[in-house]
Amino acid sequence: MKGRVPVRLFRRILIAIVALVAITAGALYVLFRGSLPQLDGDIAGTGATATIERDANGTPTITGTSRRDLAYATGYAHSQDRFFQMDLMRRAAAGELAELLGAAALDTDRHFRIHGFRAVAQQVVAQMPDEDRRTLDAYVAGVNRALGDARARPWEYLLLREQPRAWLPEDSVLAAFSMYLSLNDSTGAHELARSQLREALPPALFDFLHPLGTEWDAPVTGGTWRVAAIPGPEIVDLRSGEQHVAALLDPPSRTALEERPVVGSNSWAVAAPHAAGHAALLANDMHLGLRLPHVWYRARLKVSGGAEAPRDLVGVTLPGLPIIVVGSNGQVAWGFTNSYGDWTDLVIVETDPANPDRYFVGDDTEAFVKRTESIAVRGGSPVSLDVTATRWGPIINHDAQGRPLALAWTAHDPRATNVRMLDFETAATVQEALLAANRSGAPVQNFLAVDRAGHIGWSLMGQVPIRANYDSTQPASWRAPGTGWIGWHAPEDYPRIIDPAPGRLWTANARTIDVDTWLNFMGDGGYDLGARAAQIRDDLLALRAATATDLAKIQIDDRALFMTRWRDLLLQLLDDAAVADHPARRLARERVERWSGRASADDLGYPVVRAFRQQVRKQVFDSLTSQARLEYPEAKFEPSAQFEGALWQLVTQQPAHLLDPHYATWEAALLAALDTSTATLARECADPCSWGRQNTLQMHHPLSAALPFSARWLDMPADRMHGDFAMPLAQGPAFGASQRLVVSPGREAEGLFQMPGGPVDHPLSPFYGAGHEAWVRGEPQPLLPGKTEHTLRLAQ
Repeated sequence: MKGRVPVRLFRRILIAIVALVAITAGALYVLFRGSLPQLDGDIAGTGATATIERDANGTPTITGTSRRDLAYATGYAHSQDRFFQMDLMRRAAAGELAELLGAAALDTDRHFRIHGFRAVAQQVVAQMPDEDRRTLDAYVAGVNRALGDARARPWEYLLLREQPRAWLPEDSVLAAFSMYLSLNDSTGAHELARSQLREALPPALFDFLHPLGTEWDAPVTGGTWRVAAIPGPEIVDLRSGEQHVAALLDPPSRTALEERPVVGSNSWAVAAPHAAGHAALLANDMHLGLRLPHVWYRARLKVSGGAEAPRDLVGVTLPGLPIIVVGSNGQVAWGFTNSYGDWTDLVIVETDPANPDRYFVGDDTEAFVKRTESIAVRGGSPVSLDVTATRWGPIINHDAQGRPLALAWTAHDPRATNVRMLDFETAATVQEALLAANRSGAPVQNFLAVDRAGHIGWSLMGQVPIRANYDSTQPASWRAPGTGWIGWHAPEDYPRIIDPAPGRLWTANARTIDVDTWLNFMGDGGYDLGARAAQIRDDLLALRAATATDLAKIQIDDRALFMTRWRDLLLQLLDDAAVADHPARRLARERVERWSGRASADDLGYPVVRAFRQQVRKQVFDSLTSQARLEYPEAKFEPSAQFEGALWQLVTQQPAHLLDPHYATWEAALLAALDTSTATLARECADPCSWGRQNTLQMHHPLSAALPFSARWLDMPADRMHGDFAMPLAQGPAFGASQRLVVSPGREAEGLFQMPGGPVDHPLSPFYGAGHEAWVRGEPQPLLPGKTEHTLRLAQ
């Protein structure tokens, strides 16, 4: 029959197509396997004498005969296992992602290229002491040698049809800058929005909404902060006058319903008298976005067999740097949490009316520095970006009067970044470790250390500017002499706590010391509510002879103590009259009554309480700030972490003059919040809506979305997770503990460790995802690597 393909011919064509697909798939498989790193054997001519031993999970023990040989071998291992991650970090910080990933990354590049971090990184490298530079150069040589030795380029570049670019010393600094971008505000948006809110609201109302603390405060020294009394109707009255009209108009709100996760961590320390075996203990779990490849690279690093003094370090490294970031050296163990000091300021730039290309510095003027950045775009033409900068930083915005706003950021100054974290490797006491932290250059962190003698201590790591003659919480002019950042604090200026009376230390992104010392030294960068810190403190004080296992259990404590009072409020609200003829309310009450009191993945009551609080928080904040939204319709106003103190006063005291005028009573307003939140849960979460359905892990590889059917192999499983934001087990769908470590220096063999994602980024590797399931379950594994299964020897 004409127009039809004979069956036999059709079968032949189909067989040929299948064969072609199979051959192509086979060729790709062989090619991909060729990009797996070499794990065993000898490599000569490296210029270093070192070994890379891997255990059954792929965790390396890297040994060099000198610190430089160790750096070389560390670079070699990082390059073998995580080069794509290193490349993404340096490109993100430098604003060069589009060159590799195409136009989809242009907006990110435009945002980050403004900061000129590649030029800053070059300055950091240029001013390094010779010994630091030699260590860094050895690391860079190891990275590039591994690239050259590979049988095939890393698999990501095979798919992208790109060649990996050689690693440079400045790229290691850019990897460090990627952490600044994760931990600091790079836009100034929060400060600008807060200043607009302050301008629009009565001062007493603004102060009430933005207290410096709450009843949840749990500093190690200094007490809780008393939230101001509720402003009276003579200050703000939502039931009459202009504020009443503004609240009734109810301009569209951009207030986020879901609170932003606090990018930070938990850490705590127990002094020898309160620990089993009279050995001080350190615990640290750093909270970051969860992605693949994973941010940290676990390793044991040793200097042995040469002329230098032996070193034995264990912990996590950041691919791109030859440094143990968190860990132990056998004498001292250390860990971090993000400090949430104020590390960025918006500077009002006063332009010369006679010459718009110049701005005032004192009574004189200075020319704006203008440059044009060319952003390379894969598959397209380069895109130009014009950047205007001042002596204080680049222009990133304008205020309501049209005045330019420059962003001053510690990361812009080469003096704020160095590799002095290398000094942690040789610290023998808590005092030495704290001093090394004060001298280090990195995003400013709470630094905890414990030593083999049983002492514990806290201070800050990173460089802190000295501020003078301006309010750092809002945009300000730095034109006048002696205004702005006038220098950097010396190490002896840093606050410290060593061996406090309770014998415990804790930090959880909240205020750690008294308010005045904290704010005078580092400012308010939006530190967290103290609920998580308070729960950790109470858990620690309940231990009489703490063990590593005890501290590991605190790390996965998912008791929702913060939500308990919200549960009680909700049950009080849901009396028989409230649930009559309201099936959704009745079901909510039943589930809340059966709530376990934890943020458990299988719990049905926790999501109800949580969503209710979120909706109440949004409704109350929106009604009180409606006047500001009318004045600044494009602004995004969000409650501070400390707003909880004001919110709880309002929902419990229920002042009539601060009731949203859309409702007749506070009871009606709270029930409306419940109805909205339960309807949202029903719409967005399949019934029965357990917490785990909402809190399902989404740990993706950046290329899985672009490769059909690849997510099954590239992404981590979509596990339903326990935990939430206001408890030690901080966990969200794409956010949580990037590692969990417990260690006593000198007893590393008893130390415990967990990490998501696994050690390598190659899906055909037997180590891909190794250890991830244990992290999901909260099951600690030994800190030290296990028995050696593979040995790669580097020789000169």
